[in-house]
Amino acid sequence: MLAARYHVYDSAVVDAPIEEAWRELRDVIKLLPIVFGDAVKDYRYVDGGSAETIPSRFEFTLHPSGEKALEEVVARSEAEHSVTYRLLGQVLGAEGYIATYRLRPVTTEPGKTFVEWSREFGVAPGHEAEKVVPSMAALTAKELVTIKEHFARRRRSA
Repeated sequence: MLAARYHVYDSAVVDAPIEEAWRELRDVIKLLPIVFGDAVKDYRYVDGGSAETIPSRFEFTLHPSGEKALEEVVARSEAEHSVTYRLLGQVLGAEGYIATYRLRPVTTEPGKTFVEWSREFGVAPGHEAEKVVPSMAALTAKELVTIKEHFARRRRSA
């Protein structure tokens, strides 16, 4: 029997030109503290991974839960300004998850960037889809809000 798969998606427009936004968001190790703030600790590449290596594994610890995650960047396109990564194991009740975030210039508003993020995942044994799916949707939305706020703060301080 095939396990159910779920999909969440969110998007935002950030106040930064695509080149500036991509410089910060292309590297997941730079992205983690932007989207999680103090809720992420001990984030690093492992097994010889780096921002320039594909595939590239990275790990981090979520706080206050202490839950550890191991993920792997499986694709990055400099031309498409996109990163695809997958979860190895489970975290936050999700498993078998693959996610892509992509940046595009907002053609009618120079200096702004459209960011979209999608995740496909299954629900780990012992967890309920009714809780995990809305939680993952909320996480994706929150991550985009924090990215938007990050670039807005930078713009105000410039």
